[in-house]
Amino acid sequence: MDETGTLAAMSELTAPELLERVLEGNRRWAGGSTERDLLGAPEDPLEHLPPVAVIGCSDARVPPAAMLGAAAGAIFTVRLPGQYVDIPVASALGFAMTALNTRLAIVLAHEDCRAVHAAYEEYTTGVPPNLALAPLTGALAAGLYRAGGAADLDNAIDVNARVTAQALITECPSLRSAIISGQAQLCVMRYSPRTRLITLLEERVVPHAGVV
Repeated sequence: MDETGTLAAMSELTAPELLERVLEGNRRWAGGSTERDLLGAPEDPLEHLPPVAVIGCSDARVPPAAMLGAAAGAIFTVRLPGQYVDIPVASALGFAMTALNTRLAIVLAHEDCRAVHAAYEEYTTGVPPNLALAPLTGALAAGLYRAGGAADLDNAIDVNARVTAQALITECPSLRSAIISGQAQLCVMRYSPRTRLITLLEERVVPHAGVV
């Protein structure tokens, strides 16, 4: 490695440092600031090396890069209703971990998630409230069941987010090995469209016993 490469490696932000920066970015954004942080990503817009990946809901009220105070090029995003994890989602995250040097993965849930609310209703009644979403909400409802259920609609959002995190660890070997080796970190957050602030639900998610 030449001197330039050595200096770049030395200046690379660690996952805990990235987490601190995105939480601070969210506080700035909630306060109305337009400042954007590259988080150590290249300034060249043609380079694609985002240090942070967000697995979030497709809800239009939850723009990941903006709400984390991040500049274009800093956040790799994968979005499906209710943060549902399937093979393409896990593969996309694996690509970011192995090819793009992504070091912090964030499961980003949010308040008033209609997909999770529908899944909770299906979990409690056995009937999908929206047939168009039934294949998705059925899978999310099954996740609530495996996790031991949820006390109410709001609790279901947090339970589903934690289920998502474990599903990512299970389905994405690259993420799992990076977490175990200490090269990457997975955290869980909940966003409030009302306050524009993030609550950190899990700072460091690790594989369940028996998942290697």
